[in-house]
Amino acid sequence: PAPGTKKGQDHPAGAGSAVPRAPLPLHAMALPSPQIPEEMAAFDEEENEVRGTLVFKPPVEILPKTRRTEEMQRKKLELLKKRKEDAEKLLKEKEQKEKEKRQQEMQVKKEKQRLELQKKEQERKRREEEEQRKKKDGGLDRLLHSLLDNISAPDITACGIDLNPARLRLLCKNLSENTSCRSIDLNRKGLIEEDGDSLAGMLEKNKGLLKLECEGNNLGVQAAEKIGEALRKNDTLRSLNLESNNLTASGGDQKGIIKLADALQENKSLRVLMLSKNGITQQAGEYFARAIEANDTLTLVDLSGNDASPSVEQLRRIDAVVQRNRERLSTIRRNERRERFALYNEEFRCRQHAMQVEAMRLEIEAMQERRLNRMKARSERWVEEILDLKDDERRKQEELSEEAALRAETNKSKGKKKRK
Repeated sequence: PAPGTKKGQDHPAGAGSAVPRAPLPLHAMALPSPQIPEEMAAFDEEENEVRGTLVFKPPVEILPKTRRTEEMQRKKLELLKKRKEDAEKLLKEKEQKEKEKRQQEMQVKKEKQRLELQKKEQERKRREEEEQRKKKDGGLDRLLHSLLDNISAPDITACGIDLNPARLRLLCKNLSENTSCRSIDLNRKGLIEEDGDSLAGMLEKNKGLLKLECEGNNLGVQAAEKIGEALRKNDTLRSLNLESNNLTASGGDQKGIIKLADALQENKSLRVLMLSKNGITQQAGEYFARAIEANDTLTLVDLSGNDASPSVEQLRRIDAVVQRNRERLSTIRRNERRERFALYNEEFRCRQHAMQVEAMRLEIEAMQERRLNRMKARSERWVEEILDLKDDERRKQEELSEEAALRAETNKSKGKKKRK
């Protein structure tokens, strides 16, 4: 301590001014720590320590500039960076959870709205169907009854019958379980996009229809999507005509026709597909080319009359696959024809052999019958001969008996005469 001070005091007794200290050596001078970046300053704050009513702020370190302090400062910066990254990660996770929660709430809300709209739409369709059932004319009434009872003609046309969405739903509902109708003509009946749902639902359930004609309607993009989904499940339809149905919204939306093209990869029954005058572009043409290359049943694909037509190369690919399928089916038909002819020849030989076996059987039966007849006749002759022999013996015995009786009577009369 300085002169005039007590041990443990920094100021002289009774003095009001401080006594100057001796200067520290340069290597022991306290230096402020390097400046922390502003974006990390918020993560450098430590929590205050509270003891009762007192609040103690964390101490501030002022260290000399040495290698050790630089290393400590570097580690501290790394720790702050890590704290910052963790805080940002937690913030992102929190934001992501909130976003997912909002999305789930929106999805639940949308699903609820969709179900309500679907329920209202079903109720509206049901009312329309009930009204149309009451108003249906004679032609539609007879057609619906014949389809429901499976006694309809194999080829049906809706010519002369006015078809609105409600009437088409009634027709498709009766056609879904029908097996007697093989072809139906709905050309130029003013069908709209709403009617595509009815047609698609019918194609998913029907197992007897081979040909569907819908040329000259306005089914639209969504109808093409629904019909494409139905073709994935249908395994009986052979011919589909959707010519001039605006399936691409005048070429502006290829989504529906692309779905229809993708369905051809799974469908294994369709032979004829007519899609002319639908505004199919090169984009959809590429999907058609890929789908038809994976299909081995189509033998006729009509893509003519499209303003933004598929490219020449795509059309050539489609035509090559169609020709390949035709040759394949022709080969199958020729093989089937040869097999049928071989089966016919085999059946003819089998029948001929069966006739020969039958003739031999009849001949053997006739021979056996003749032998039995001869044996029967011989047996009858033997019986007659035995009976004749018995009759002869009986007559001889009777004659001998008569002769014996006559001799006895004669001898008896002679004896009487001698006694006289």
